Amino acid sequence: MVKLLIKCIMYISKRHPCSRYYMLHIFHPCSENNPLEQSLIFKDDNHCAVQADSSPGIEHVGDLQSSSSSNNQQLTVNIITKLTPVYYLGRVATTEIRDLMASYMNLSIEQDVINSLNLLCENTISGPAGLGFLSFVGFSAFDDIHPSGLVRHPNILPVLAVVESSDCCYMFQPKAPYTLENIMHYSPEALCSDWHIRFFIYQIMSALAYLHDFGVHHGNLKPSTILMSDSLWPYLSISDISHVKQNRGFGGPEGSILNSCCAEEDCSSRSIFASFNLPSSLDWSSHFKRWWTGELSNYEYLLVLNKLAGRRWGDPAFHPVMPWVIDFTVRPDENSDIGWRDLTKSKWRLAKGDEQLDFTYSSSDVPYHVSDECLSELAVCSYKARRLSKTILRSAVRSVYEPNEYPSSMQRLYQWTPDECIPEFYSDPWIFVSLHSEMSNLALPSWVTSSEEFICLHRDALESDRVSQQLHHWIDITFGYKLAGEASVEAKNVMLPPSDPSRPKSIGRRQLFTKPHPKRLISTPHSAYHNKVESCARCQRKGSNSTTDVLLNDCNPPNMFSQVDYLEEFEQATLFMELQHHLNPIYSYSNTAACCCSSVKYLKRQFSDQEVLQPDSVLSVVPDFDFGSYLECFESDDSSSIGYQELLRWKQRSCSVIEHHANDIFSIGCILAEIYLHRPLFDASLLAAYKETGMLPGALHELPVHVRLLVESCIQRQWERRPCSKHLLESPYFPPSVRSAYMFLAPLQLLCTSGDRLKYVTKLASEGTLKAMGEFAAEVCAPYCLPFVSSSRLDVDTESCLRLLKEFLKCLSVQAAKKHILPIIQKILQVPEYSHLKVSLLQDSFVRELWKKLGKQTYIEKVHPLVIANLHNSPNKITASSASIVLIGSSEELGIPITVHQTVLPLIHSFGKGLCDDGIETLVRIGGLLGESFIVKQILPLLRNVIHFCIDSSKVTKPEPQQSWNSFALIDGLSALEGLVSVLPVKAVLRELLQDQVCLHIKILMLIHLDLDVIQVAATAFVDLCLRIGPDNTVIHVLPHLKELFAELAFFQDSSAVSLPTKGLKISERNKSETIKMESRIDLVLLLYPFLASLVGIEKLREYCSTWFLLEQSLQRLYNWKFEPSSKCSISGENLKTQRFQPGNDTSSEVVPTELFNGAGSSVSQSQIPKTGWMAASKHRFRLEHGTSSDNLSASTSGNQPWFWFPSPDSSWGVPDLLGRSSGLKDELPWKIEASVLYSARAHPGALRSLEVHDDECTIFTGGVGPGFKGSIQRWELANMNCTSGYYGHEEVVNSICILSITGKVASCDGTIHIWNGQTGKLIAAHTESSTSFPLQTASVEQANMLNQDALSGGILSNAFRGSLYTTMHYMASEDKLVAGMGNGSIRFIDISRDQKLHLWKSDSAEISFSSLVSTICSSGSDKPRNGSLVASSSWIAAGLSSGYCRLLDERSGKIIAVWRAHDGHITKLASPEDHLIASSSLDKTLRIWDLRRNLSVQSNIFRSHSDGIFDFSVWGQDLLSVSRNKIALTSLSRPTNEIGHQQLVLQNLYSTDRGVKYKNMSVLSAISVLPLSRLFVVGTEDGFLKICH
Repeated sequence: MVKLLIKCIMYISKRHPCSRYYMLHIFHPCSENNPLEQSLIFKDDNHCAVQADSSPGIEHVGDLQSSSSSNNQQLTVNIITKLTPVYYLGRVATTEIRDLMASYMNLSIEQDVINSLNLLCENTISGPAGLGFLSFVGFSAFDDIHPSGLVRHPNILPVLAVVESSDCCYMFQPKAPYTLENIMHYSPEALCSDWHIRFFIYQIMSALAYLHDFGVHHGNLKPSTILMSDSLWPYLSISDISHVKQNRGFGGPEGSILNSCCAEEDCSSRSIFASFNLPSSLDWSSHFKRWWTGELSNYEYLLVLNKLAGRRWGDPAFHPVMPWVIDFTVRPDENSDIGWRDLTKSKWRLAKGDEQLDFTYSSSDVPYHVSDECLSELAVCSYKARRLSKTILRSAVRSVYEPNEYPSSMQRLYQWTPDECIPEFYSDPWIFVSLHSEMSNLALPSWVTSSEEFICLHRDALESDRVSQQLHHWIDITFGYKLAGEASVEAKNVMLPPSDPSRPKSIGRRQLFTKPHPKRLISTPHSAYHNKVESCARCQRKGSNSTTDVLLNDCNPPNMFSQVDYLEEFEQATLFMELQHHLNPIYSYSNTAACCCSSVKYLKRQFSDQEVLQPDSVLSVVPDFDFGSYLECFESDDSSSIGYQELLRWKQRSCSVIEHHANDIFSIGCILAEIYLHRPLFDASLLAAYKETGMLPGALHELPVHVRLLVESCIQRQWERRPCSKHLLESPYFPPSVRSAYMFLAPLQLLCTSGDRLKYVTKLASEGTLKAMGEFAAEVCAPYCLPFVSSSRLDVDTESCLRLLKEFLKCLSVQAAKKHILPIIQKILQVPEYSHLKVSLLQDSFVRELWKKLGKQTYIEKVHPLVIANLHNSPNKITASSASIVLIGSSEELGIPITVHQTVLPLIHSFGKGLCDDGIETLVRIGGLLGESFIVKQILPLLRNVIHFCIDSSKVTKPEPQQSWNSFALIDGLSALEGLVSVLPVKAVLRELLQDQVCLHIKILMLIHLDLDVIQVAATAFVDLCLRIGPDNTVIHVLPHLKELFAELAFFQDSSAVSLPTKGLKISERNKSETIKMESRIDLVLLLYPFLASLVGIEKLREYCSTWFLLEQSLQRLYNWKFEPSSKCSISGENLKTQRFQPGNDTSSEVVPTELFNGAGSSVSQSQIPKTGWMAASKHRFRLEHGTSSDNLSASTSGNQPWFWFPSPDSSWGVPDLLGRSSGLKDELPWKIEASVLYSARAHPGALRSLEVHDDECTIFTGGVGPGFKGSIQRWELANMNCTSGYYGHEEVVNSICILSITGKVASCDGTIHIWNGQTGKLIAAHTESSTSFPLQTASVEQANMLNQDALSGGILSNAFRGSLYTTMHYMASEDKLVAGMGNGSIRFIDISRDQKLHLWKSDSAEISFSSLVSTICSSGSDKPRNGSLVASSSWIAAGLSSGYCRLLDERSGKIIAVWRAHDGHITKLASPEDHLIASSSLDKTLRIWDLRRNLSVQSNIFRSHSDGIFDFSVWGQDLLSVSRNKIALTSLSRPTNEIGHQQLVLQNLYSTDRGVKYKNMSVLSAISVLPLSRLFVVGTEDGFLKICH
């Protein structure tokens, strides 16, 4: 029977390699009192491993004993079939199990339910399945519907089948990847908010209410029995229900441990398995007492600790761990120090050495000594290599199986590994025997003769007095207090923290103890753990002088200890046990504990083959359904918080009617409290005290008020006063958004196809449910819904995917859209294959919505490069055309600077790298859209640089790849130049390409070593150029430069050409219109000479060509060409045009569609695209395609033209840099600043104090001294450098400006915060602090001099002595909050959306002085979770003070994380380039970088060289630009901060150019801001000027 099941499961594993793994629990009823359970895990590699864990792949639970009561077994079967649909297979057959598992893997088991729900969305009722499911998830209209056995509750783990064999029944279930216990121990941040916890508890309560409705209590609720999916959707398993577990047929003592170390005849691994078959709720205290007094062996106690730490047998990634105790060089001897391992140090430390660990700790970005696991999967598989399959070894160790590379002996193994040992080396003699013929057995030390003897001696060493007296040190390192804090630093045991703490994990290092573990009092006698006395020489040895041979039950201390020493150690051990009560959690109020095993065992009943167990009842009448009323159930939370009185009223109405159900509610209260407290609420002693006296645990007071009230209600001593499950679901603790999100997401957990679930969720979203639930609930739903979009592969799902994305774009916040939607879009755009969805995403309407939601900067940085990537590397034509239109349409709104750096440069960067025709056309159309000036000033200089570089490179011998790239880049450059020539006016073409210079085309045609493909493209472009400028200009500007070329061609010798009197390029009447393909360089004569003769006349041509006679002879001889004056040109320009050669592409051209898909299903011709806004590029389409005259293009370069001040690329833009530069916010190459002023404008009559640049980099707000010495703010449009509007409501000089996200609001501060409309300048709100709340401060002369030592202070701090004034601001976009610093050192939070002041963090009274005003504020650099010792919270705020100190605070609580002396003077600016870095500047002339993961008081990372105080700086990626007086300095942060040390800044002056003369800027610089997308920066000066620089 078991072999058949194994065969079937392995078959499914082969068929479904994407599955996780299956688990088959097999129960052998060895005896009634001592069962031996085994679990087989089936992985995709068809490997079978024994596991003793009962965690729920596919899970089979079975075996039933005939002695059990038939009534109870029948009841068990009825419970299972009533609670969930079950498919029964009477006789086990391979095909039937295959079909069963295949249906699960194909997600078709619950297809009927989702189909019914989709019909309900159309107000069509099809059976009771959909209605019954809605009743489960809280649709009140159908609360009385309970379709027993027809529909599974979404939080009940599916039961795939009940299978009958000859003597037992088996139940198959999917295996959940996590349990709540895993999440709480290894990734507690996964439940990242109070709302998520409520949502989680609501789901558990919904499943519990479902069970209680059927009269079934769970009876075994605890974190280990709450299963969780990858998306953290919780499940309760029927196999864990108390009644099902109690009828499994076993009744022996829980957790019995078989003592064994010698080889057993039947199974050598049996002892290990039995020893690890421990109950999930271990009584650690009793085990510790037994171990401490010598009753329990070291081996057994370590197994207990492994179980408590969650380590699982059979899981190589989380295998039980044991210490190495000897190095195998000599036979272990307790009387000698040789060969024993030092247990006070980790194995990693012993292997690597202190010096290497210290270096790792000091040089790593995140300080650590050791990896995050003391026993890696690699080590486990290497240890067990002789017993594992080659498939596993290739997967876990290395892909190439090489048996000789595995350690060959125990001594070599110990020396090789930095990891700890495994239990098998103390228990299993077969671990040394190889199953592979090519791999030798693991060699034993020379001092043993057999593996059995080695196991005995190795176990003796583990149980020895020497090890027993040191084992507590190893426990401290592996499970105890040396895993965290200062103790871990001293022990060189700091672990590498996880990269993403919020990511769910089922493995990790669990710290069991927070205090030093007590030393063992007495060692275990050898005979107590050695059950094969007759086979052990030590047991037979007479006259043993072991000091451990004492009576185990003797309570008196050994003679070697004095009574005082014993009492001291006893007191320490007792105190240690009292502090570790969290290791003995209690979740049940009743005294009867549920059985720990997760197996379900029941007697078989007779069913017919292929029978589906029928429900007890079926709905007789299907009620009416109104989809509109269902939609009304989705609602958002009220703005007001939960009222305490409302919760009290709810609590007073609580009552239960069944004691067993009330016990489940008690378990819920304990679990809820533990989630918040991160430790159990009850242990045995606390629960006993509570039962006796009613005294609640003190930990309850640590809970939030609303949680504490709910927990107290659930854990009432009188079970009648506890709320029932349905009443608990109606608690005010669960806000409406929780219920709405549950109704929205529950159908997505059905086992059905993703397409049907996508259809359902899209229908709900499009009806406004996301908007109705609110922004936060929509964000919670996003991770469950959006994966359907990224996994969609069918074109029929495109419309649903697009609609769903649009709905989430509307409902999510900006930060949530960046987190959830942006990665989905990036993933779709990165797929190289064509997809209908990708083309739909590249349409106008969606890109507009995306741009509007994310903002220009995020769009340019994250999406724009992916759009460009769809134009090279052999893209699909439809996709490339869509991407081209997006780029063309966006160029006008981006503006010239951003278009140049983010579109034009990346396209040119793709020259020679597979850029498609649409990429070249994009470049040409952008030029045509933005006008002649843009082409002449921006594109042509770049093209000239590329072409000249390629020409120069072709003259040097280089490797073939470089030469190939050179040819491809020339072809792309010439093609782009050809397109631009057709757009430019003739005068511009003559001026830029021909006058006073040799034509680029002729230079290329003169290169005799270039590929013929390049020559032909150059000839084609040359012909078009001549046609464009006309015959007269051709004679004047072109023919004089052709003499050398024609002379070279006239005397060109080609053996192949001479041997063929009539070549393939022979021109006749039959093939005049055919495309010409060059086969030899002499063919260039045919391409050029006849054309020019026809264009300018044969006489003119002969006049400029002295070798005309030889050329015409060659044309006559080789091509049968003869000039006929009366005939037209026999070769037109169209004959010369061939498809542009692309590397790796077939020369056959792909059919270019005339239409592009628009949206999801309709199509639109490119010619129909609107000619304004985004798609204004089409207005030049006719001219580009038909070559009509464009002389009317504006050539104006006056100041009235937008972006007139933006410079042309100069010689500093070298081609290697140009071609090495990629798009995006952070360049791969260092930023090169020219320190030159491009344009300057007078912004304010007085000093310019502050700058703020909008994300679109087209708008700048400046704050400074206005008329009457009052503060004023000006809004500047960079395109024309005009001041379009302003705000003049300030009485004092403005010290800070913040642009409030994309709302159009602006906040400015002059002591009072004004919030106003950025377009109209109309005041919206003002915020100030009451002066009565803070004492008035007076400044000393010294303090006044410190702040007024230069001209910068004029006005900005004139009223700062008043502590109630705001001195600076910082905008937190993710929270939509303003953080304002005050003159007394306090910090105020302001909610922008609600227009109200929030909490105030006051500074200590001792710090309230003038010198402690908050001068600058910054917050964490991104929205990612922060790691490290100092930055443990989800976000932080840093405040710089005028005294030179800096405070780091937790943004949620206001708790001060760190305070340090950052500078010796007034801190002028703080910024966060990265999550863990803070940059600070000061009037003490220094710039410093602080790594928050290190000790802030000892860091030495100072940048000097400024001769005056640093007034301001701006961060761009890893570059930092600072200003002091009239100088600027650029530095890079790309090196590790520990290598920065004391660095000297390279100072530069700003220069302005007037009539070709450079003038040094002498104005004092007061503010600076970088425009990263435009590669520019702007500065403000003390004399009121705004200057744009590069």
